[in-house]
Amino acid sequence: MVGFSDDELAPKKFVILQKAHIYGEQDKKLGMDKIHIQIEGQSRSVYGGIRAIYTDGENIKLVLNDETRLALSVDGDIEVSTIVDQTQFEKVLSKLKKICETEGILFTFEK
Repeated sequence: MVGFSDDELAPKKFVILQKAHIYGEQDKKLGMDKIHIQIEGQSRSVYGGIRAIYTDGENIKLVLNDETRLALSVDGDIEVSTIVDQTQFEKVLSKLKKICETEGILFTFEK
């Protein structure tokens, strides 16, 4: 799981990405065997639909397909500006890269 929020203790805006290690047959049949994205609440969540993740070392951009944009009620892609120390950010990037590798999502890191 990787999450971003506007406040550590009382978030109003947040994005959570979750990926299970193992999926059961029921998950696969229901299309729930992909990365799960949630924005600001369970009503704005969907499985799959991330085409690419880009980062420049400070910001992260999730490029979404049209179905996912509609399900999440967003007009475009999701961009996150981070304010964390470099060690913490590298851990996040490592997790995102691993998720992308298992999901077949393009991951690009350019400074």
